[in-house]
Amino acid sequence: EITGLLVEALATSRATSMDTAALYLVLTRAHPELKTQHPKKEFLRLLGSVLEAGHARCGMFEMVQSSGDANDEGYGRWFYVPEKDEDKERAVLIRELMPRQKRSETMKYKQYYWKPLDRISRWDPEDAL
Repeated sequence: EITGLLVEALATSRATSMDTAALYLVLTRAHPELKTQHPKKEFLRLLGSVLEAGHARCGMFEMVQSSGDANDEGYGRWFYVPEKDEDKERAVLIRELMPRQKRSETMKYKQYYWKPLDRISRWDPEDAL
């Protein structure tokens, strides 16, 4: 049941990938009864284990690889791959419901670095009186 809910949430989302906390919010908004069935921490662990199981079993869920600690706990950003879904009927149906083209670049991890600014004086010399 959780696998189907995750497939629906990931496939119909405008975001290309989602972390488990975002998936929790989407699922509990669509299905409020899930909040009463499981405490939040337990449900987040359950989501992570279902995603990892789907990845290990057939590759229907993939995680955006990053260099940070997010991958260690299974809390990275996940996306759905309909071509690898075991349930072909669901994959065809979901593919029809998915937004047209999701950007493949957002399924990759990127690390951005900003060059520090040079030390600047409080006033520009031309502004001095």
